[in-house]
Amino acid sequence: MHQGASSYRPIVTLALSLFLFAGCASEPKQCPRDRIKIAQDFPCQEVEPRKQPIRYLILHHTAASLPSSIQMLQGKGETNKVGIHYLVCDQPHPQVYRFAPENLATSHAGKSAWRQDQSLNQSSVGIEIVNLDGNLNPYPPSQIAQIIALCQEIIIRYKIDPTHVLAHSDISIGRKKDPGSLFPWKELAEAGIGAWPDEADIQKFQTLYAQKLPDKKEIVGQLIDYGYRPFDSSEMSMKLTIEAFQRHFRGKKVDGEIDVETAAMVSALHTKYCQALPSTAKN
Repeated sequence: MHQGASSYRPIVTLALSLFLFAGCASEPKQCPRDRIKIAQDFPCQEVEPRKQPIRYLILHHTAASLPSSIQMLQGKGETNKVGIHYLVCDQPHPQVYRFAPENLATSHAGKSAWRQDQSLNQSSVGIEIVNLDGNLNPYPPSQIAQIIALCQEIIIRYKIDPTHVLAHSDISIGRKKDPGSLFPWKELAEAGIGAWPDEADIQKFQTLYAQKLPDKKEIVGQLIDYGYRPFDSSEMSMKLTIEAFQRHFRGKKVDGEIDVETAAMVSALHTKYCQALPSTAKN
């Protein structure tokens, strides 16, 4: 009896390993399990009970040094009361600090909108990243590695959709520009974090649009389908919406203008993520 049971152990072990591997296939490319060590907890004053399920992950840069960021994110600022769940530091070996548990909402998103949702504080987890300006200063690889590991854990925990992993600038058009045009969103997407258009679709639309660019309203309409919420229908609002998209997906040139590459990337993104959306999800 004992020997028979032992003979089945390799088979059981193999079956269990295959099961766990299959479970990882639909998740971010790595299956992190407590890979992030929280270096320190700080009390944040700007929290409130969470009244909605977590559906979004929002990334920010602090626009401040590490000491100033810690002070600010505890909600101790005299004029600007803000809070956050996590802070990824900028040391040579970056650490992660926690300011609030995920079961509380923090005041990090402010006036914000995406698809049918507004004021995303209640439905999101917020991550601040120490960087004086992510439109000017690249993010070091060691910091990005910590960001990826932290984001993967949160996404797996709440099954966050790729189109709901967003920049502060995506949800606050014309008001915010963080984490900036130098943030490596494509690298995160390759790690299973957030959305990114397929290269084959980009090339297809570039060939098409090299002959004739689509109308600006058509491209902005696709951005609205995807989730962006312009504040009105004015030319300025459309320009700022295009800038927000470029800052996330085409950071090398953020000018609010529709060129072949911008239009192709918008249409490729729309093709990949919006074709199967029910109409209610686009409102």
